Amino acid sequence: MKTRLQNIFTRNNIKQILLDASYILFSLSLLRLFIKQLFATYTYDSWNISEFLVNYQGGFVRRGLTGEILFFIARNFNINVEWTIKIICFICLVMVSIFFIRAFLKKGYSLYILPLCFFLGSGIFSNDWIRKDYLFFCFFIPIIFLLYKNNLSLIMKFIVVNFLTTFIILSHEVFAFFSIPILYLLLCNQYKNKGIFKSITLSLAFLLPSIFAFLSTLYFHGNHEMINSIWNSWASFVSNEPLQFNKYVNDYGPSSNAVNALGWSLNDTVVYHIKLNFFAIQDGIISIWIWTITFPVVYYIVTNALMVFRKDKRVFTDRDKINLSTVLLFQLFCLSPIFLILSCDYIRIIFYWIASSFAIFLIIPKDNLAKLFPSVFIRFTERINLLLSNLLRPTKTSLVFLMMFIGISKYTWMINWAYGTTMLYNILWLISKPIILLKDFLLNIL
Repeated sequence: MKTRLQNIFTRNNIKQILLDASYILFSLSLLRLFIKQLFATYTYDSWNISEFLVNYQGGFVRRGLTGEILFFIARNFNINVEWTIKIICFICLVMVSIFFIRAFLKKGYSLYILPLCFFLGSGIFSNDWIRKDYLFFCFFIPIIFLLYKNNLSLIMKFIVVNFLTTFIILSHEVFAFFSIPILYLLLCNQYKNKGIFKSITLSLAFLLPSIFAFLSTLYFHGNHEMINSIWNSWASFVSNEPLQFNKYVNDYGPSSNAVNALGWSLNDTVVYHIKLNFFAIQDGIISIWIWTITFPVVYYIVTNALMVFRKDKRVFTDRDKINLSTVLLFQLFCLSPIFLILSCDYIRIIFYWIASSFAIFLIIPKDNLAKLFPSVFIRFTERINLLLSNLLRPTKTSLVFLMMFIGISKYTWMINWAYGTTMLYNILWLISKPIILLKDFLLNIL
C-alpha cells in the first residue's frame, strides 16, 4: 500500500495531476463565460450584432455580403435577428473547435494549448465569438483542404476556392490578409515544376477573382450616406431601439459599432490605432512595452507546447517545429498591417494568426510544408527559435508558468484586460466563486 502511494505521488505524477486539474478548471471557466454570453442580450448597435447588419441597401460596400443575406432572410421570414446571428456564430464556433480537437487527437498532439486565449478561447474571453471570426475559419479550413484534393480538376478547384474566398472577403476584408498570401505560396509550390515565371503567373491567375474582390472592398469602403441607408433598412426590425448615426463617440476616434465604422477615413483609422496600439498608458506603463513582451511569449508557447507535452518523440519532431514556426512567422508578417495600424482588437488578430497557422500546419502534408519556404527564411526561423530557447529552456515547468501568467488584452495592450484572460485569474475566480456564494448565504441566514 505504501509503495503504491509512493508511486502515485511521485514528482512527475504530481506535476501531471496539477496540470490536468488546471486544464479542467480553466476549461470550466471558459464554459461558464460562454454560457453567460450566450444568454446575454446584445443591442443592435453593439459591435457583436452590428457587424452582421452591414448590407447593400445603400449600395455595394465592404463587409456587406453576409448582412445582405441576413437582411433577405429577415425580410422574408419571421426570425429573431439577434438569435439568428447567435446560432450562426455558435455553429461556427463548434465546427472550428471540432476540427482542431479532432486534428490534434488524430496526430497525437496534446490538447493543453487549445483553450488558451490566443487559440480557441479567444472569442469567449473577448466576448467576440458573436462576430465573424469563427465564420472565417469555417471557410479557411475547407479552402486549404481543397487545394490538396487530388480528385478535383483544376477548373473545379479554381471555381470552388475562388467562390469561397470571394464570399468571405466580401463579408470582411481582413480574411484576405491571412488567406491570399498563403494560398498564393501554396499554389506557387504546386506549380514550381513549370518554372519560376510560370508558377508565379499561374498562381496569380488562379487567385485573380479573390484579389479583385479584396481590391473592391478597399475601393468601396463606405460613406455616411451608406451608413444611414443601412440603419434605415433595419429600422422595421429593431423599432424598439433608437439607431442613430454617430461618427465619433469619444476623443480617441471613430464610432462604437461596425456599421458606423464604414465611415472611417484611412487617416482616422491609422491615427486612432497607432495611438492605442503604441501609446496608450495604463498605470504609468505605455502599451508598446506590453506589445513587445507578449508577442515573443505567445510565439514561444505555440512553437514549443506540442513538443514539450508530447508523449512520444515521433509525435512532434524538430522538423515539425520548424514547419510550424515558419508558418507562424509568415502569417504574422501577412497580418502585420492589421496588428500595426488597422486594428486594435489584439485578442482577435492573434486568434487569426495562431488559428490560421495551425490549420495550415495540420492540413498541409509535412513534405509540402518543408518545401514551402526558401532556405534563408527557414534559417532565420531556426535562429529565432534558438535565441528564445537559450533565453528560456522549453520545459513543462516553463511553459505552464507562462501559460498561467500570460494573457492577451482584448483591445490594444492593457495590463488589467490581459490579466483577466490568464489561466491563473480564471482558475482562481472559479474556485473562489463557491466560497463567495457560501459566505453570502451564511451572512443572509445569520
